[in-house]
Amino acid sequence: MPRVVLLSAALVAVLGLAACDAAPGLPAEGRRPSVSAFALSPTADSLATDAPTVVVPLVIDATLVGEGRIAVRALVRYAETDTLVADTLVAAQPGPVRITLPVTLPRGATGDYAVTLTTEGADGRTGDGASAVFRFRAASLGPPVVSGVSAAASVTRPTGTRATPFPITAAVTDPDGRANVAAVLLTDDTGAILGQLFDEGRDGRTSTDAAADDGTYSAALQIPSNAEVGTYEFAVVAIDRAGQQSAPVPFTFEVR
Repeated sequence: MPRVVLLSAALVAVLGLAACDAAPGLPAEGRRPSVSAFALSPTADSLATDAPTVVVPLVIDATLVGEGRIAVRALVRYAETDTLVADTLVAAQPGPVRITLPVTLPRGATGDYAVTLTTEGADGRTGDGASAVFRFRAASLGPPVVSGVSAAASVTRPTGTRATPFPITAAVTDPDGRANVAAVLLTDDTGAILGQLFDEGRDGRTSTDAAADDGTYSAALQIPSNAEVGTYEFAVVAIDRAGQQSAPVPFTFEVR
């Protein structure tokens, strides 16, 4: 008959405590890093000259909490497009840390920039971070200019159910740089907005744009089979980030 062994309460308690220990061979988790203080300088800057770019020496002061080496990354993103503008990675110990991050900005890229600090402990675990906003302004050098519009003189309306694309391109410049162009719009003869032209290349929002960021904005009207035959007058107008508008450049084409 099998022998029954009764364990004392004290022994059970000892065994229970032993079971709570970390498994042999596994590293103990360190304290997850965090940021207890965070300050950004400057928080705003303005470009008053006609220089095409400005270099802003952003300085981040933070206090880190954790154990051992902490990987600290500072990132600057243009809030309007969520584009990464600058970043840097430093190794630091718990306590005060200062990060200097020069950021080069084109004068036309005015607006808010998100400045973010992230942390990672020596064991690879992500810690807490902090963020602030940097605001950039620049004196306007003038409104954008639509220097030319290109489109076919006529288009034949389709006979089937599929619309015929009608490509339109426009060359746009801005004295503050292309980054200052907020929108390029297609309007009818009453000024009503019909759509938008883009300078994003073929991977952007229109397949008719040949190359991104070359100052040539493109779109394609869709001509359906029930389009009225006749001559149409449209125009292209550009607007900058300050709300200034170019002179509209009209063009006509015929639907046959």
